[in-house]
Amino acid sequence: MVRENMTAKKARYISVRNGGEETYVENIPVSGRMRDHLPAAKLRLREIQRVMPLGKWSIRIEQVWPEKDARHYQWIDVVTGKLGESVL
Repeated sequence: MVRENMTAKKARYISVRNGGEETYVENIPVSGRMRDHLPAAKLRLREIQRVMPLGKWSIRIEQVWPEKDARHYQWIDVVTGKLGESVL
């Protein structure tokens, strides 16, 4: 089970994608949990789908932080609510 990192100094943003390609990124506050931003991100997704209905739109809330020699990435898919993580 992936857990959200609440202690590291991190950057957080909303990533809007169309057909898997990132088309827009917006920085959001790092205070609180990523799930706190889900209602606003869901609203943004509905607005985008209403204005541009032919696209295959998705939104992820993402955060990144450095740790030793690696960069950690965590994200939540707004539609499914699933939390993912990778280390590069």
